[in-house]
Amino acid sequence: MPRKSDISEFNIDRLKSLNYPIARINAIHTGGSEARKADSDVAKGLECQLLLARGARVMLRTNLWTEAGLVNSSVGTVQEIIFEENQSPPSLLIAILIEFDNYSGPAIIMKCKRLVLISPIRHSWKGKKGTCSCLQVPICLAWTITVHKSQGLTL
Repeated sequence: MPRKSDISEFNIDRLKSLNYPIARINAIHTGGSEARKADSDVAKGLECQLLLARGARVMLRTNLWTEAGLVNSSVGTVQEIIFEENQSPPSLLIAILIEFDNYSGPAIIMKCKRLVLISPIRHSWKGKKGTCSCLQVPICLAWTITVHKSQGLTL
């Protein structure tokens, strides 16, 4: 799709159609309002807020382990969302279990060899008033993406 607003609307409609509870996951920011207002391009691929559910198609937004296929633009399906005990959305989660389409690393569960545990990461950048950072899981919804993001991908 050509515009981010069209993509967001389409992805949220697909998320709702899964008929699973939707978790709203807020990032943790440092650097004040400038960090909280930063879009994912400024925050190096991290979203201020993620909407997720079991069965959601997601895309990795950073290189985590290139040798095993966990690279920026890898696509997979959310299998489980894990929070600390007595925590729930919008708290930041501990990890997400994602079954990636092209993962080739070691299996953490023998009957599902492409299942990977993804934890939040922190990206920092230089803001107008100092250093800003964002702590979030480096994924986004990915039933559809912009034509720009799809350039160079084998789909």
